[in-house]
Amino acid sequence: MGFGIRSLVAVVVLACSTAVQAEGAYVGAVFGVMNTDVSGDDSPLNAGIRAGYSWNSGWGLETEFTNSVVEGEFNYHYWGAENYSLATQAIYATYRSEGDIYLKGRLGYLREELEIDHFGEYSDSGASAGIGAGFKLTERVLFETEYTFIESDVDYWSGSLVVRF
Repeated sequence: MGFGIRSLVAVVVLACSTAVQAEGAYVGAVFGVMNTDVSGDDSPLNAGIRAGYSWNSGWGLETEFTNSVVEGEFNYHYWGAENYSLATQAIYATYRSEGDIYLKGRLGYLREELEIDHFGEYSDSGASAGIGAGFKLTERVLFETEYTFIESDVDYWSGSLVVRF
């Protein structure tokens, strides 16, 4: 993970560190584009679930599982078009600032599984970071939009609907 992403996440977390957010468990659905740096690529669309717990301080823990619901496609030299899908499993430390409109940062560990037609399956794991913003639709329902760094050539641009318990 590049130093720039870590620095950005750290600045957001520190800037929001004096705010207070509601405490409790939550679960939500997430949907977005796995943006890959493959020439001639149609990026896959991933959907998944996230669940976590936030403390009054704004800090929390979150897990997220996604899988491709629409496969990506790329042209591989003489082979022609190849389809591929990405699945991720992650755990993050999170921070949400206070307010009806708020900032969110997350830093954690992610496992990625790539499956390419005719080429097989590959997996990788390592650090992952994200930054986003959210809006309280009600006290229990939140809408969040995020950018998540998966690895040097994969980013996840997503939106989620989260319900607090």
